[in-house]
Amino acid sequence: MKTIPIRPVAAPAADSPLQLTVRQIAQAHAQQPGALLPLLHAVQDALGHVPPTTVQVIADELNLSRAEVHGVISYYHHFRSEPAGRVLLQVCQAEACQARGAAQLADDAERIAGCGMHGTSADGSVTLEPVYCLGLCTSGPSVMINGQPQAQVTAQRLQALVSRALAEAPCEAAARSADISARAGAAVRVFLPCDSGARAAGADEVAQALQAEAARRGTALELVRNGSRGLFWLEPLLEVQTPAGRVGFGPVTVDDVGPLLDAGALDPLRAGRVEHPLALGLVDALPYLKRQQRLTFARMGISDPLSLADYEAHGGWAGLRAALAMGGDGIVAQVLDSGLRGRGGAAFPAGIKWKTVRAAAGAQKYVVCNADEGDSGTFSDRMTMEGDPYLLIEGMAIAGIAVGATRGYIYVRSEYPDAIAALNEAIARATAAGWLGSSVAGSGHAFTLEVRKAAGSYVCGEETAMLESIEGKRGIVRAKPPLPAIAGLFGCPTVINNVITFASVPVILARGAAFYRDYGMGRSSGTLPFQLAGNVKHGGLVELAFGVTLRELVFGFGGGTASGRPVKAIQVGGPLGAYVPESKWDLPLDYETYTAMGATVGHGGIVVHDDRANLAKLARYAMDFCAIESCGKCTPCRIGSTRGVEVIDRIVKAPDAAAREQQVELLRELCDTMVHGSLCAMGGMTPYPVLSALDHYPQDFGLPAAALSKTTEEA
Repeated sequence: MKTIPIRPVAAPAADSPLQLTVRQIAQAHAQQPGALLPLLHAVQDALGHVPPTTVQVIADELNLSRAEVHGVISYYHHFRSEPAGRVLLQVCQAEACQARGAAQLADDAERIAGCGMHGTSADGSVTLEPVYCLGLCTSGPSVMINGQPQAQVTAQRLQALVSRALAEAPCEAAARSADISARAGAAVRVFLPCDSGARAAGADEVAQALQAEAARRGTALELVRNGSRGLFWLEPLLEVQTPAGRVGFGPVTVDDVGPLLDAGALDPLRAGRVEHPLALGLVDALPYLKRQQRLTFARMGISDPLSLADYEAHGGWAGLRAALAMGGDGIVAQVLDSGLRGRGGAAFPAGIKWKTVRAAAGAQKYVVCNADEGDSGTFSDRMTMEGDPYLLIEGMAIAGIAVGATRGYIYVRSEYPDAIAALNEAIARATAAGWLGSSVAGSGHAFTLEVRKAAGSYVCGEETAMLESIEGKRGIVRAKPPLPAIAGLFGCPTVINNVITFASVPVILARGAAFYRDYGMGRSSGTLPFQLAGNVKHGGLVELAFGVTLRELVFGFGGGTASGRPVKAIQVGGPLGAYVPESKWDLPLDYETYTAMGATVGHGGIVVHDDRANLAKLARYAMDFCAIESCGKCTPCRIGSTRGVEVIDRIVKAPDAAAREQQVELLRELCDTMVHGSLCAMGGMTPYPVLSALDHYPQDFGLPAAALSKTTEEA
C-alpha cells in the first residue's frame, strides 16, 4: 500500500500593523446588521482609503468572500483603494451648478490641481474628482474640499481654498468646521445659520469675527446657530432679536462685521432702523417668506436645531403625543385621510404603504428613511436634517408606532457630512430624553433609530437599491414583487418614505387630516417645498400648496435669472425630469397635470438655465449621468444610456440633414426602449430630459425649429 506523506499546514501569517488596525475596526462593527458599509467607512475614515491588503481581513471578520467585499468597494464612488492627495478636491458637475458655470470651474480646477479630472497631481498633493450634487444648488458652482462644502466658488477663491487646505494641518481643518456658539449670560441674542449652505458661503468665519468683535467692544452676545430660512441668496444671514421681532442683515461677510456693529446692528432698540446696504428689516415681513404657506418648514430658521427645549416650545412632539393617544389604526387612518403622497418623486400614497406594512405578518418590521437626496436642484431634505432634525425623528417614530416597527434607519448621502453629524447628535439627545428607545415617551412602544451613511451611488435613491446598500451590498435594484412593504429590509415588512414625507406627518397628526388636506388641489394634497436653483436670482426654498405655477415660482419668487439674461429652459424634477417649455409655465404644479404632459414634479427641484444653455449638451449629460450611475442590472439602462451618448454625439456632428434625421429617429426608438424596458426609474426616466430637450429646443441639435416632435406634445 502506497504511503502518501502528509504535508504540514502552514500557520497563517501574522497580521501586519495595518491589517491589525483594520481587524480591530472590523471586530467593532461585525455584530451590526449589514455591517460592511459602516465598516468600510470606518476604515476609510481612519486610513484615508481601504488598502487592498486588508480586504481579506474584512472578509474573514464578516464571514464574506473576498469578492463580495471587493465588489462593494469598487461599486461605490466614495470608497477608494489608493490614498488620495493631501487635498481631495471634488467639483460639482450637476445641472444646477452647470447653470452657474461649473464647466469653467472644472477647467480652472484642473489648472489649479495640476492634473485632469479623476487624477492626482504629480507631487501627490491634490486629487481631483467630479461629484454629482452637494445640495448647494442655489449658490453654485460648488466644490467639496477635504469633506467641507464650499459655494459661490470662482477660480480665484478656489485657488485660495486649495492653498489654505494644503497649508493647514488636519486638526486645524477639523477645528474650523466645529460648531460655534456662545450662550452664557448673553444680553443680545443673534442668529447665524449652521446650515451647510450658509457655512459654504462663509457663516463660520462670520460667526468667529462677530464673536471677536463683540468681545473687543464689550458687548455681551448670545449667538444661536439656527437652521437656514431658505433664503440662500442672503446667506450668511445675520438676525438680531429685537422687541419688534428678528431684524436681518445679509449676505454678511467678515469685512461687513465691523461696519455693521458701528451702525448699531447689535443694539436691539436701533437694529430695525440701521441704515446699511445689508439691512433687510424684519425677516418675517420679507415678501419671499410672508407669501409662503409653511407647514413642514414652520420652524426652519426659527429655532436651534439641536435644542430639545426649543423644539418643544415651537410645537414639537405634539404629533407624536396625538399618535400615542390614537394607536396604530388611528394613525394610519389620519395619514390616509390627509391625502399625503410620497414626496420623493413616485408620489405613492403614504397611508397605503403604512396600512400594508401594519397588516403584514412579521416578528420584526422596519421604518427606513430614504435621505439619499441626489437630484440636482434639491436640498429640502438636507435643510430638514440640518435645521430641524427632531421633526424627522418625530415623523419616523409615529410611523414606527403606526405599523408596529421597533427599528428605523436613515440612509443619508455621504456628500452631506453636516446632516449626518446633526442627525447623530439629535438621535442621541432624543434617546437620552426618552423620545426614542425602549419606551417612546413612556408609552411602552419601542423605537430606535440609526443613521446609515451612503457611499456615493445615485441609484441608491431607488428604494430597493437602498435596502441592498443598508444590508451591506452593492446597490443593485431588486425585481418586484415582492414589494418592500411585504419583504423589505432583511426580508422584513418595511415602510420606506423620504425625509419630507416623514416630516409632513407630525403636523397632520397634530392638526388633523382635514387641515392638511385643505391645502393643494385634486389628488395633490398639502404643500411641497419647491426648491429654486441653478441660474436664478433669488434661489431658495418656497413651501406652498400644490397648484402654484412655474412662472410664479421662477419670476415671482426667484426674480428671474441671476445673470439677468432671459430664461431659456427650466428643468423640473431633478436629473430625470423634463425641460418644461415656456408654453407650459402657467400650468398648475401638481402631480396629475405634470404627468399628463409627460413631465414629473419629482422632489420639487426646479433648475433654471439662461439663454446660453445648450440643450443638446444637457441631453447628452442626462444619458452620460445614467451610464455613470446605472446599477447595471438591466440592459435598457446599462447599454441604452451609453448608446444614447453616442447617438446624441452623431446628431450634433451629422454632415447633413438626412443623416441627422436618421440619428434622431434612432434616438427616439432608443428612448422608447428605455422608458418601457428599464427595471427602475433610472433608465425609465432618463429619456424625459432627453426627449423634452429634443422636442422643445431642436435648434440646439442642429434641427430646424419646425421639427417639434409628436412625442412630448402628444403626451
